[in-house]
Amino acid sequence: MIARLSAASPWLPARTGLVVRAVLLLGLCELVRTGLYVAFLPQQLSAEGLPLTAAGLAWTVHYAADTLCRSPGGHLVERFGLRPVLSAATLVSVAVVFAIPFAHTTLLLLILAALHGAALSPIWPAVMTLSSVSAPEAGQPKAVALVSAAAGPFTGLGFAGIGALASVHFASSSASRLHDIGGWPLAVLLTVQGGAVLLALSLQGRSLSAGPLRPEQPRRAAPPVSLRRTLAFLIPAALVQTLGLSLLGQVITPFANRMGLGQWGLYGLLAVGAGTAYSLLSTTGRLTERFGARRMLIAGLLLAALGLGLMAVRPPIALYFVLGALLGVGYACLLPGWGGLVSGLLPQEGRAASWGVVMTVENVGMASGPLLGTFVWDRLGISAPFLTGAGLFILTAGVYLWPSRIWRARALSGRPTPPGYEESGD
Repeated sequence: MIARLSAASPWLPARTGLVVRAVLLLGLCELVRTGLYVAFLPQQLSAEGLPLTAAGLAWTVHYAADTLCRSPGGHLVERFGLRPVLSAATLVSVAVVFAIPFAHTTLLLLILAALHGAALSPIWPAVMTLSSVSAPEAGQPKAVALVSAAAGPFTGLGFAGIGALASVHFASSSASRLHDIGGWPLAVLLTVQGGAVLLALSLQGRSLSAGPLRPEQPRRAAPPVSLRRTLAFLIPAALVQTLGLSLLGQVITPFANRMGLGQWGLYGLLAVGAGTAYSLLSTTGRLTERFGARRMLIAGLLLAALGLGLMAVRPPIALYFVLGALLGVGYACLLPGWGGLVSGLLPQEGRAASWGVVMTVENVGMASGPLLGTFVWDRLGISAPFLTGAGLFILTAGVYLWPSRIWRARALSGRPTPPGYEESGD
Protein backbone atom coordinates (compact mmCIF):
# COMPACT_ATOMS: atom_id res chain seq x y z
CA MET A 1 0.00 0.00 0.00
CA ILE A 2 2.87 2.38 0.83
CA ALA A 3 4.43 1.64 -2.57
CA ARG A 4 1.08 2.42 -4.26
CA LEU A 5 0.77 5.72 -2.40
CA SER A 6 4.35 6.65 -3.28
CA ALA A 7 3.67 5.92 -6.95
CA ALA A 8 0.57 8.15 -6.84
CA SER A 9 2.49 11.01 -5.23
CA PRO A 10 3.08 13.97 -7.58
CA TRP A 11 6.33 14.86 -5.81
CA LEU A 12 9.86 13.66 -6.48
CA PRO A 13 10.62 10.64 -4.24
CA ALA A 14 13.44 12.44 -2.43
CA ARG A 15 11.09 15.30 -1.55
CA THR A 16 7.85 13.48 -0.72
CA GLY A 17 8.54 13.15 3.01
CA LEU A 18 9.48 16.82 3.33
CA VAL A 19 6.36 17.98 1.48
CA VAL A 20 4.05 15.71 3.48
CA ARG A 21 5.43 17.08 6.75
CA ALA A 22 4.98 20.64 5.50
CA VAL A 23 1.39 19.96 4.39
CA LEU A 24 0.61 18.36 7.77
CA LEU A 25 2.07 21.42 9.50
CA LEU A 26 -0.20 23.64 7.39
CA GLY A 27 -3.22 21.51 8.24
CA LEU A 28 -2.55 21.60 11.99
CA CYS A 29 -2.20 25.39 11.91
CA GLU A 30 -5.50 25.68 10.01
CA LEU A 31 -7.17 23.40 12.56
CA VAL A 32 -5.95 25.66 15.39
CA ARG A 33 -6.90 28.86 13.56
CA THR A 34 -10.47 27.72 12.90
CA GLY A 35 -10.89 26.03 16.28
CA LEU A 36 -9.63 29.06 18.18
CA TYR A 37 -11.46 31.93 16.47
CA VAL A 38 -14.60 30.25 15.13
CA ALA A 39 -15.32 27.54 17.72
CA PHE A 40 -13.62 28.35 21.04
CA LEU A 41 -13.41 32.14 21.31
CA PRO A 42 -17.11 33.00 20.76
CA GLN A 43 -18.15 30.54 23.48
CA GLN A 44 -15.47 31.80 25.86
CA LEU A 45 -16.50 35.43 25.40
CA SER A 46 -20.15 34.50 25.87
CA ALA A 47 -19.32 32.67 29.11
CA GLU A 48 -17.45 35.74 30.36
CA GLY A 49 -20.33 38.05 29.44
CA LEU A 50 -18.32 39.89 26.79
CA PRO A 51 -19.81 41.00 23.45
CA LEU A 52 -19.60 38.45 20.64
CA THR A 53 -18.61 41.24 18.28
CA ALA A 54 -15.16 41.01 19.88
CA ALA A 55 -14.81 37.48 18.45
CA GLY A 56 -15.82 38.71 15.00
CA LEU A 57 -13.37 41.59 15.22
CA ALA A 58 -10.60 39.23 16.33
CA TRP A 59 -11.20 36.99 13.31
CA THR A 60 -11.27 39.98 10.93
CA VAL A 61 -8.06 41.46 12.36
CA HIS A 62 -6.35 38.06 12.34
CA TYR A 63 -7.32 37.41 8.72
CA ALA A 64 -6.34 40.94 7.64
CA ALA A 65 -2.89 40.61 9.24
CA ASP A 66 -2.38 37.23 7.57
CA THR A 67 -3.46 38.68 4.21
CA LEU A 68 -1.25 41.76 4.36
CA CYS A 69 1.82 39.83 5.49
CA ARG A 70 1.74 36.90 3.05
CA SER A 71 4.06 38.42 0.47
CA PRO A 72 6.63 39.59 3.07
CA GLY A 73 6.25 36.20 4.77
CA GLY A 74 7.04 34.42 1.51
CA HIS A 75 10.09 36.66 1.09
CA LEU A 76 11.32 35.69 4.58
CA VAL A 77 11.12 32.01 3.65
CA GLU A 78 13.05 32.71 0.45
CA ARG A 79 15.74 34.52 2.43
CA PHE A 80 16.09 32.47 5.61
CA GLY A 81 14.65 29.05 4.78
CA LEU A 82 11.81 26.78 5.82
CA ARG A 83 12.94 25.64 9.25
CA PRO A 84 13.85 29.00 10.85
CA VAL A 85 10.82 30.94 9.58
CA LEU A 86 8.18 28.25 10.10
CA SER A 87 9.61 27.31 13.50
CA ALA A 88 9.36 30.94 14.60
CA ALA A 89 5.83 31.15 13.15
CA THR A 90 4.57 28.10 15.03
CA LEU A 91 6.29 29.08 18.30
CA VAL A 92 4.65 32.51 18.21
CA SER A 93 1.35 30.76 17.50
CA VAL A 94 1.73 28.58 20.60
CA ALA A 95 2.33 31.70 22.71
CA VAL A 96 -0.73 33.46 21.25
CA VAL A 97 -3.04 30.46 21.74
CA PHE A 98 -1.92 30.23 25.36
CA ALA A 99 -2.33 33.98 25.97
CA ILE A 100 -5.74 34.56 24.37
CA PRO A 101 -7.81 33.18 27.31
CA PHE A 102 -6.06 35.77 29.50
CA ALA A 103 -6.96 38.67 27.18
CA HIS A 104 -9.73 40.36 29.16
CA THR A 105 -9.94 43.50 27.03
CA THR A 106 -10.93 43.77 23.39
CA LEU A 107 -7.80 45.77 22.55
CA LEU A 108 -5.46 43.10 23.90
CA LEU A 109 -7.46 40.39 22.12
CA LEU A 110 -7.13 42.22 18.79
CA ILE A 111 -3.38 42.75 19.28
CA LEU A 112 -2.90 39.02 19.89
CA ALA A 113 -5.08 38.14 16.89
CA ALA A 114 -3.04 40.43 14.62
CA LEU A 115 0.22 38.96 15.92
CA HIS A 116 -1.13 35.46 15.28
CA GLY A 117 -2.15 36.34 11.72
CA ALA A 118 1.23 37.86 10.93
CA ALA A 119 3.00 34.83 12.41
CA LEU A 120 1.03 32.37 10.25
CA SER A 121 1.42 34.41 7.04
CA PRO A 122 4.58 32.65 5.71
CA ILE A 123 3.09 29.15 5.96
CA TRP A 124 0.77 29.06 2.92
CA PRO A 125 3.22 30.61 0.40
CA ALA A 126 6.03 28.43 1.79
CA VAL A 127 4.10 25.17 1.50
CA MET A 128 2.66 26.03 -1.93
CA THR A 129 6.14 26.88 -3.21
CA LEU A 130 7.69 23.78 -1.71
CA SER A 131 4.97 21.60 -3.21
CA SER A 132 5.35 23.06 -6.70
CA VAL A 133 9.15 23.05 -6.89
CA SER A 134 9.30 19.51 -5.47
CA ALA A 135 7.24 18.09 -8.35
CA PRO A 136 8.17 17.49 -12.00
CA GLU A 137 6.81 20.07 -14.43
CA ALA A 138 3.90 17.85 -15.47
CA GLY A 139 2.97 17.03 -11.86
CA GLN A 140 2.86 20.59 -10.52
CA PRO A 141 -0.89 21.18 -11.08
CA LYS A 142 -1.78 18.06 -9.09
CA ALA A 143 0.80 18.88 -6.41
CA VAL A 144 -0.60 22.36 -5.80
CA ALA A 145 -4.22 21.14 -5.93
CA LEU A 146 -3.50 18.49 -3.30
CA VAL A 147 -2.16 21.12 -0.91
CA SER A 148 -5.23 23.31 -1.42
CA ALA A 149 -7.57 20.36 -0.87
CA ALA A 150 -5.66 18.97 2.12
CA ALA A 151 -6.42 21.99 4.30
CA GLY A 152 -10.20 21.47 4.09
CA PRO A 153 -10.55 18.47 6.43
CA PHE A 154 -8.37 20.14 9.07
CA THR A 155 -10.50 23.28 8.93
CA GLY A 156 -13.65 21.19 9.34
CA LEU A 157 -12.12 19.26 12.24
CA GLY A 158 -11.21 22.52 13.98
CA PHE A 159 -14.73 23.85 13.58
CA ALA A 160 -16.60 20.67 14.57
CA GLY A 161 -14.15 19.04 16.98
CA ILE A 162 -13.08 22.08 18.98
CA GLY A 163 -16.64 23.41 18.80
CA ALA A 164 -17.99 20.23 20.40
CA LEU A 165 -15.30 20.26 23.11
CA ALA A 166 -15.96 23.93 23.84
CA SER A 167 -19.72 23.34 24.09
CA VAL A 168 -19.19 20.61 26.69
CA HIS A 169 -16.58 22.66 28.53
CA PHE A 170 -18.56 25.88 28.86
CA ALA A 171 -21.76 23.98 29.74
CA SER A 172 -19.95 22.42 32.72
CA SER A 173 -20.35 24.02 36.13
CA SER A 174 -17.02 22.81 37.52
CA ALA A 175 -14.93 25.53 39.13
CA SER A 176 -11.15 25.42 38.74
CA ARG A 177 -8.42 27.61 37.35
CA LEU A 178 -7.94 25.16 34.47
CA HIS A 179 -11.65 25.40 33.70
CA ASP A 180 -11.55 29.19 33.79
CA ILE A 181 -8.73 29.53 31.26
CA GLY A 182 -10.05 27.07 28.72
CA GLY A 183 -9.77 23.51 30.03
CA TRP A 184 -9.64 20.68 27.50
CA PRO A 185 -10.41 22.77 24.39
CA LEU A 186 -7.40 24.99 25.09
CA ALA A 187 -5.25 21.98 25.98
CA VAL A 188 -6.09 20.32 22.65
CA LEU A 189 -5.36 23.52 20.71
CA LEU A 190 -1.99 23.88 22.44
CA THR A 191 -1.15 20.23 21.80
CA VAL A 192 -2.00 20.49 18.12
CA GLN A 193 -0.02 23.71 17.75
CA GLY A 194 2.87 22.07 19.59
CA GLY A 195 2.77 19.27 17.02
CA ALA A 196 3.12 21.93 14.31
CA VAL A 197 6.25 23.23 16.08
CA LEU A 198 7.80 19.76 15.99
CA LEU A 199 7.01 19.41 12.30
CA ALA A 200 8.54 22.82 11.58
CA LEU A 201 11.74 21.80 13.36
CA SER A 202 11.93 18.71 11.15
CA LEU A 203 11.95 20.70 7.89
CA GLN A 204 15.18 21.40 6.09
CA GLY A 205 16.58 24.79 6.90
CA ARG A 206 17.90 26.02 3.55
CA SER A 207 16.29 28.82 1.60
CA LEU A 208 13.86 27.82 -1.12
CA SER A 209 15.82 29.89 -3.63
CA ALA A 210 19.37 29.42 -2.37
CA GLY A 211 18.95 25.71 -1.66
CA PRO A 212 18.54 23.80 -4.94
CA LEU A 213 15.30 21.93 -4.38
CA ARG A 214 15.43 21.10 -8.08
CA PRO A 215 19.11 21.48 -8.99
CA GLU A 216 18.61 19.99 -12.43
CA GLN A 217 16.70 23.10 -13.51
CA PRO A 218 18.44 26.48 -13.97
CA ARG A 219 16.98 29.27 -11.87
CA ARG A 220 15.98 32.28 -13.92
CA ALA A 221 14.16 35.34 -12.69
CA ALA A 222 11.63 36.96 -14.95
CA PRO A 223 12.29 40.61 -15.81
CA PRO A 224 10.37 42.91 -13.39
CA VAL A 225 7.94 44.09 -16.08
CA SER A 226 7.24 40.49 -17.08
CA LEU A 227 6.68 39.47 -13.47
CA ARG A 228 4.29 42.35 -12.89
CA ARG A 229 2.32 41.39 -16.01
CA THR A 230 2.23 37.78 -14.90
CA LEU A 231 0.92 38.66 -11.43
CA ALA A 232 -1.65 41.02 -12.94
CA PHE A 233 -2.75 38.23 -15.28
CA LEU A 234 -3.20 35.83 -12.36
CA ILE A 235 -5.21 38.25 -10.22
CA PRO A 236 -8.67 37.64 -11.82
CA ALA A 237 -8.67 33.90 -11.08
CA ALA A 238 -6.99 34.42 -7.71
CA LEU A 239 -9.78 36.77 -6.69
CA VAL A 240 -12.78 35.05 -8.26
CA GLN A 241 -12.09 31.44 -7.24
CA THR A 242 -12.39 32.45 -3.57
CA LEU A 243 -14.93 35.24 -4.05
CA GLY A 244 -17.26 33.15 -6.22
CA LEU A 245 -18.30 30.72 -3.49
CA SER A 246 -17.46 32.74 -0.36
CA LEU A 247 -20.19 35.21 -1.35
CA LEU A 248 -22.64 32.39 -0.55
CA GLY A 249 -21.24 31.94 2.97
CA GLN A 250 -23.72 34.16 4.83
CA VAL A 251 -26.75 33.47 2.61
CA ILE A 252 -26.58 29.73 1.92
CA THR A 253 -28.39 28.76 5.15
CA PRO A 254 -31.39 31.11 4.68
CA PHE A 255 -31.50 30.11 1.00
CA ALA A 256 -31.60 26.42 1.95
CA ASN A 257 -34.42 27.11 4.41
CA ARG A 258 -36.39 29.05 1.79
CA MET A 259 -36.00 26.21 -0.72
CA GLY A 260 -37.11 23.57 1.78
CA LEU A 261 -33.73 21.85 2.09
CA GLY A 262 -33.40 22.55 5.80
CA GLN A 263 -30.18 22.30 7.80
CA TRP A 264 -29.58 18.58 7.21
CA GLY A 265 -30.36 18.92 3.53
CA LEU A 266 -27.79 21.70 3.32
CA TYR A 267 -25.21 19.50 5.06
CA GLY A 268 -25.96 16.76 2.55
CA LEU A 269 -25.62 19.16 -0.37
CA LEU A 270 -22.24 20.39 0.90
CA ALA A 271 -21.09 16.81 1.47
CA VAL A 272 -22.03 15.85 -2.11
CA GLY A 273 -20.14 18.80 -3.55
CA ALA A 274 -17.03 18.34 -1.40
CA GLY A 275 -17.03 14.56 -1.84
CA THR A 276 -17.28 14.87 -5.62
CA ALA A 277 -14.43 17.38 -5.73
CA TYR A 278 -12.11 15.33 -3.52
CA SER A 279 -12.84 12.06 -5.32
CA LEU A 280 -12.07 13.56 -8.74
CA LEU A 281 -8.88 15.45 -7.90
CA SER A 282 -6.59 12.63 -8.97
CA THR A 283 -8.42 12.28 -12.30
CA THR A 284 -8.53 16.01 -13.03
CA GLY A 285 -4.85 16.24 -12.11
CA ARG A 286 -4.03 13.72 -14.84
CA LEU A 287 -6.31 15.54 -17.28
CA THR A 288 -4.48 18.77 -16.50
CA GLU A 289 -1.18 17.11 -17.37
CA ARG A 290 -2.66 15.94 -20.68
CA PHE A 291 -4.67 18.97 -21.82
CA GLY A 292 -2.96 21.87 -20.05
CA ALA A 293 -3.76 23.96 -16.99
CA ARG A 294 -5.43 26.84 -18.83
CA ARG A 295 -8.03 24.60 -20.46
CA MET A 296 -8.85 22.89 -17.16
CA LEU A 297 -9.12 26.23 -15.37
CA ILE A 298 -11.54 27.52 -17.99
CA ALA A 299 -13.56 24.27 -17.84
CA GLY A 300 -13.73 24.49 -14.05
CA LEU A 301 -14.85 28.12 -14.10
CA LEU A 302 -17.59 27.40 -16.67
CA LEU A 303 -18.86 24.29 -14.85
CA ALA A 304 -19.00 26.23 -11.57
CA ALA A 305 -20.86 29.04 -13.35
CA LEU A 306 -23.36 26.54 -14.78
CA GLY A 307 -23.97 24.97 -11.37
CA LEU A 308 -24.54 28.32 -9.63
CA GLY A 309 -26.69 29.63 -12.47
CA LEU A 310 -28.99 26.60 -12.39
CA MET A 311 -29.31 26.86 -8.59
CA ALA A 312 -30.52 30.42 -9.05
CA VAL A 313 -33.60 29.24 -10.99
CA ARG A 314 -34.70 27.25 -7.89
CA PRO A 315 -35.20 23.76 -9.33
CA PRO A 316 -36.85 20.84 -7.48
CA ILE A 317 -35.05 19.84 -4.28
CA ALA A 318 -33.59 16.61 -5.69
CA LEU A 319 -31.81 18.53 -8.45
CA TYR A 320 -29.88 20.61 -5.92
CA PHE A 321 -27.81 17.52 -5.11
CA VAL A 322 -27.08 16.99 -8.81
CA LEU A 323 -26.01 20.62 -9.05
CA GLY A 324 -23.90 20.22 -5.93
CA ALA A 325 -22.06 17.38 -7.68
CA LEU A 326 -21.68 19.58 -10.78
CA LEU A 327 -20.08 22.29 -8.63
CA GLY A 328 -17.78 19.63 -7.18
CA VAL A 329 -16.69 18.64 -10.69
CA GLY A 330 -16.08 22.30 -11.48
CA TYR A 331 -13.85 22.80 -8.47
CA ALA A 332 -12.06 19.52 -9.11
CA CYS A 333 -11.11 20.97 -12.52
CA LEU A 334 -10.44 24.46 -11.19
CA LEU A 335 -7.97 23.50 -8.43
CA PRO A 336 -5.34 21.71 -10.56
CA GLY A 337 -5.95 24.12 -13.43
CA TRP A 338 -5.28 27.09 -11.17
CA GLY A 339 -2.31 25.38 -9.52
CA GLY A 340 -0.80 24.53 -12.88
CA LEU A 341 -1.33 28.06 -14.18
CA VAL A 342 0.44 29.64 -11.21
CA SER A 343 3.29 27.14 -10.96
CA GLY A 344 3.82 27.31 -14.74
CA LEU A 345 4.05 31.11 -14.85
CA LEU A 346 5.80 32.23 -11.66
CA PRO A 347 9.58 32.49 -11.91
CA GLN A 348 11.71 30.02 -9.95
CA GLU A 349 13.57 32.89 -8.29
CA GLY A 350 11.48 34.57 -5.61
CA ARG A 351 8.61 32.12 -6.07
CA ALA A 352 7.51 32.09 -2.42
CA ALA A 353 7.19 35.90 -2.35
CA SER A 354 5.22 35.77 -5.64
CA TRP A 355 2.98 33.07 -4.23
CA GLY A 356 2.42 35.40 -1.27
CA VAL A 357 1.16 38.15 -3.58
CA VAL A 358 -1.22 35.75 -5.32
CA MET A 359 -2.53 34.39 -2.03
CA THR A 360 -3.04 37.90 -0.67
CA VAL A 361 -5.46 38.47 -3.54
CA GLU A 362 -7.14 35.13 -2.78
CA ASN A 363 -7.67 36.23 0.82
CA VAL A 364 -9.16 39.50 -0.35
CA GLY A 365 -11.71 37.48 -2.31
CA MET A 366 -12.43 35.27 0.69
CA ALA A 367 -12.89 38.26 3.00
CA SER A 368 -15.04 40.36 0.63
CA GLY A 369 -17.28 37.55 -0.63
CA PRO A 370 -19.71 37.45 2.33
CA LEU A 371 -20.15 41.24 2.15
CA LEU A 372 -20.94 41.15 -1.58
CA GLY A 373 -23.26 38.16 -1.13
CA THR A 374 -25.34 39.77 1.61
CA PHE A 375 -25.47 43.07 -0.31
CA VAL A 376 -26.91 41.58 -3.51
CA TRP A 377 -29.22 39.33 -1.44
CA ASP A 378 -30.72 42.37 0.28
CA ARG A 379 -30.91 44.50 -2.86
CA LEU A 380 -31.78 42.03 -5.62
CA GLY A 381 -33.30 38.92 -4.01
CA ILE A 382 -32.37 35.41 -2.98
CA SER A 383 -31.16 34.26 -6.41
CA ALA A 384 -28.83 37.24 -6.87
CA PRO A 385 -25.74 35.84 -5.06
CA PHE A 386 -25.81 32.72 -7.24
CA LEU A 387 -26.22 34.73 -10.45
CA THR A 388 -23.45 37.09 -9.33
CA GLY A 389 -21.10 34.18 -8.70
CA ALA A 390 -21.96 32.62 -12.07
CA GLY A 391 -21.34 35.91 -13.84
CA LEU A 392 -17.97 36.36 -12.15
CA PHE A 393 -16.89 32.85 -13.14
CA ILE A 394 -17.90 33.42 -16.78
CA LEU A 395 -16.10 36.77 -16.98
CA THR A 396 -12.95 35.24 -15.50
CA ALA A 397 -13.05 32.33 -17.93
CA GLY A 398 -13.16 34.91 -20.72
CA VAL A 399 -9.97 36.54 -19.41
CA TYR A 400 -8.04 33.30 -19.91
CA LEU A 401 -9.19 32.69 -23.48
CA TRP A 402 -6.68 35.23 -24.88
CA PRO A 403 -3.52 35.14 -22.76
CA SER A 404 -0.95 35.59 -25.56
CA ARG A 405 0.79 38.63 -24.02
CA ILE A 406 1.78 36.65 -20.95
CA TRP A 407 3.30 33.89 -23.06
CA ARG A 408 5.41 36.48 -24.87
CA ALA A 409 6.55 37.88 -21.52
CA ARG A 410 7.38 34.34 -20.46
CA ALA A 411 9.51 33.85 -23.57
CA LEU A 412 11.40 37.08 -22.78
CA SER A 413 12.33 35.62 -19.40
CA GLY A 414 13.91 32.60 -21.09
CA ARG A 415 11.41 30.13 -19.64
CA PRO A 416 9.70 27.53 -21.85
CA THR A 417 5.97 27.63 -22.43
CA PRO A 418 4.30 24.70 -20.63
CA PRO A 419 2.22 22.13 -22.53
CA GLY A 420 -1.31 23.23 -23.24
CA TYR A 421 -0.51 26.95 -23.45
CA GLU A 422 1.16 27.31 -26.82
CA GLU A 423 -2.06 27.22 -28.78
CA SER A 424 -2.99 30.75 -27.66
CA GLY A 425 -2.95 33.33 -30.42
CA ASP A 426 -3.30 37.06 -30.68
